[in-house]
Amino acid sequence: ALEMDLSYRSTISIYKSILEQFNPALEKLVYLGNNYLRAFHALSKAAEVYFKAIEKIGEQALQSSTSHVLGEILMQMSDMQRLLSSDLEVMAQTFHVDLLQHMEKNTKMDVQFISESQKQYELEYQRRATNLDKCMAELWRMERARDKNVREMKENVMRLRLEMQAFVSESQRGAELEEKRRYRFLAEKHQMLYNSLLQFYSRV
Repeated sequence: ALEMDLSYRSTISIYKSILEQFNPALEKLVYLGNNYLRAFHALSKAAEVYFKAIEKIGEQALQSSTSHVLGEILMQMSDMQRLLSSDLEVMAQTFHVDLLQHMEKNTKMDVQFISESQKQYELEYQRRATNLDKCMAELWRMERARDKNVREMKENVMRLRLEMQAFVSESQRGAELEEKRRYRFLAEKHQMLYNSLLQFYSRV
């Protein structure tokens, strides 16, 4: 009974950890990610204006016979920055759609799913525990009354206890899997973003 109680508490604590720690952390991540995107767009806009100004100076240099080559270099720098900015814009869009929006949608749905899963588990555990307690009380009464059906009731109690243990173990494994899935989702999504960034930097 102690082992079942520990397993029950462990399962509930996993559900609570997802609801009270993981999901709020994910919501905060979405908020921070949106701030990151806003800052990126502002930086991108500032870079565009800056390199536009370099392009203008490059155009002036092209008019000069002594600085013509330097003008070409400045123009190339401006063109290269435009290409890199456009690559970064694609990556920012991917970050926004594939990661932030996905996380936001998942979190909203997940809170409901995990709350319901926890509630169903608590109710089912309670139902089974109450049923087992009733049968054990009945067995005790039958033993005192030397009831002839006591062996049958003993077998019933044993069966219920084994079913309860299987239910508790299975539920704990299920909750652990749910927790692992969420961390894996986060790791896999960010691995994709990280790979995109690496590809971008290697092109640079």
